[in-house]
Amino acid sequence: MESTAAEKRQALRKMLGEPTCHIAPSCNDGIQARLVEWLGFPLVHISGSGQHRSLGFADAGLLTLTEMVNKARDIVDAVNIPIVSDGETGYGNAVNTVRSVREFEKAGVAALHIEDQMTPKRAGHEGFDVGLVSREEFVNKIKAALDTRRDENLIIIARSEAKDSLQERIDRVSACCEAGADAVWLSARTEDEIKAFAKIGKPMVGVPPRQLMPLSRWGELGGRVGCIPTVLQVAALHGMRQCLEELKKSGTEAAYFKQTPGIEDTRKWYANLGNEELKALEKNTVTDSFKK
Repeated sequence: MESTAAEKRQALRKMLGEPTCHIAPSCNDGIQARLVEWLGFPLVHISGSGQHRSLGFADAGLLTLTEMVNKARDIVDAVNIPIVSDGETGYGNAVNTVRSVREFEKAGVAALHIEDQMTPKRAGHEGFDVGLVSREEFVNKIKAALDTRRDENLIIIARSEAKDSLQERIDRVSACCEAGADAVWLSARTEDEIKAFAKIGKPMVGVPPRQLMPLSRWGELGGRVGCIPTVLQVAALHGMRQCLEELKKSGTEAAYFKQTPGIEDTRKWYANLGNEELKALEKNTVTDSFKK
């Protein structure tokens, strides 16, 4: 049975209250999200960086609100699990944030993380200089998001990009939590950073330092949603590269498929994707002119 947007939000809010880490692989389209759901993951994350890369752009605030919302809507419609979406900077000031939250909520996302970078934003983790709005303006954006949502279970996540000062990041998201933010975003590099954020007392959502600790430890420290960006995109691109190299070399993809374990199962899943839903629709709705 298909879940409603409200039911997905309720499910995510319940997850945030559980003492464990729920993994949310980042997806760029509906078929990736269907694969994530098929393999039993409870959540999907939509990364602004991944969406930029999928169009061949640097992660530099080049996608519009409309483009991101359309992507989010497609992914929401594809699966029955909650979607945590990147809301970037709210696409402007507090007034722009109002419009952004309205559109993402109508698209059906379960959570939205909003950050304190200036618009257009830049990817600080990729070496770009990052400019921040004032703490007051950041808090006002979060307040605007909270006041705008129609469903109180739409999760608003405060994310600070104050990379040069751990204390400044903590102070900024703490102020947002005092204003009512439901959760905090954390891209931590050390266990001490995670412990410092945990003291804020809100569920932590973000990118777990998987090279530093297992996801179970992230959960023990208070991490409730572990978003895994870029992994599916890079893995898919690498597989496509290998297939294309074989096709270019030999004129057929046969050797690639023969030497890749498990690919036949994936091909069968791909070939049958959506067929059962179509059959159910035809059984219940198609007129006699389509029946043979």
